[in-house]
Amino acid sequence: MPPATRDTPLAAALAGLAADLPAADAVTVEVVGLTPRHCDHERQESRAKVSVLVTAPDAPERVVEALLALQVLATYEIGHVAGPTWWSALGRRPQAAFLVTLDVAQPLPTRTVPTVQHPLEALTYDRNRQTRPDAPAPA
Repeated sequence: MPPATRDTPLAAALAGLAADLPAADAVTVEVVGLTPRHCDHERQESRAKVSVLVTAPDAPERVVEALLALQVLATYEIGHVAGPTWWSALGRRPQAAFLVTLDVAQPLPTRTVPTVQHPLEALTYDRNRQTRPDAPAPA
């Protein structure tokens, strides 16, 4: 999968998370999950929840600092990483980490609706004769 460019909603959400993390260069932020959310056609946007894993393999104290800083902000949904099975699924050894859930939204393309030019013409079907009533009579 190609890396996210700066103008995508995911990149903007990750940049906001990185800006809120203390010593963002010492922790690793990785997208590990995606959950589709309701597509709201009235607001014309498509939404998803993105699960982000925050780790620091070399400095577990940085993970604790990051967790405490995000809890103080109280703007993120923070969760824990499940047991060793989760880590083996990622192919890694267990380490200090937590999950952050981000909401990502993208505007839906707007469609132009053509203007009605004439009244609707409904065609009906006569089941008894197997013909349309407005069709010419058979010769």
